[in-house]
Amino acid sequence: MRMVVVVAAGLVLASCARELALVKGEMPVIAGSLEGGPWQVADLNGGGVIENARLEMTFEPGDQGTSRVSGISGCNRFTGRWQQNGATVALGPLAGTRMACAPALMELEGKFLATLGAVTMVSFDATGAAFLKAPDGRTITLRKAG
Repeated sequence: MRMVVVVAAGLVLASCARELALVKGEMPVIAGSLEGGPWQVADLNGGGVIENARLEMTFEPGDQGTSRVSGISGCNRFTGRWQQNGATVALGPLAGTRMACAPALMELEGKFLATLGAVTMVSFDATGAAFLKAPDGRTITLRKAG
């Protein structure tokens, strides 16, 4: 009987925490996977992205260290390894093409690739958005293209 009461109390507390997050205007964090795509970059470090800039990623499954990430970093294409274990994510090493574009697009691409290279954590919200986070707080917000 005690076990049932403890489990029920835990469920009530979890529900209250979710409701509190929603009241505060925050989306609750849920589990998810980056696998698939393409994912479009909706925001980079809280500064948005240049209108019509193409920043997208696809996370291809694999096994034994063969999972690949590839995409468009604004001006160039990139590819590399990736691995997700719960909320922990590892990307790289990454390689990319080296075409020149407009200065503003090159600056955006540099910030994107620098942030991507520093990412160690991933979280998801109830809308399905993914948040790639670096230890220093830099964040890439992804949304599934569709």
